[in-house]
Amino acid sequence: MSRKGMARRLRCRSGSSGGGFTLLEVLMVVVVLAILASMTFGYFRTLDSARITSTQGRVHSLGIEAATVAKLKGFPPAALEELTSRLSQSGWIRDGKFVDAWDHPFEYRVEGKSFRLWSRGADGVSGTDDDLEYKRN
Repeated sequence: MSRKGMARRLRCRSGSSGGGFTLLEVLMVVVVLAILASMTFGYFRTLDSARITSTQGRVHSLGIEAATVAKLKGFPPAALEELTSRLSQSGWIRDGKFVDAWDHPFEYRVEGKSFRLWSRGADGVSGTDDDLEYKRN
């Protein structure tokens, strides 16, 4: 190829004739990415809401069983693991302990003839706003 042909070829590639994206094309890509991001964040919000609901159900069921044992025996079980024979929920137990939907073990304290049962919530830290506690009716 001659020098003149090579120079013309380079000028066409680096020149302003048809080499870039239009503003409309860039805006369309940004809009599509924003829609995908909002769908993803909505999914995570829904997933977190489902975990909260599932954990509330687990706390309630465990609390009902512990209260039933307390009523029958006159005192609550010393540990939640004593309830495994009464509750056959295989997904609720990891490494021999009852866990919430975030796979954190439940917190359980016996205080005399009463007990306290709660999940540490999504952050896994006890005593924060996201804790889910069993409340007797």
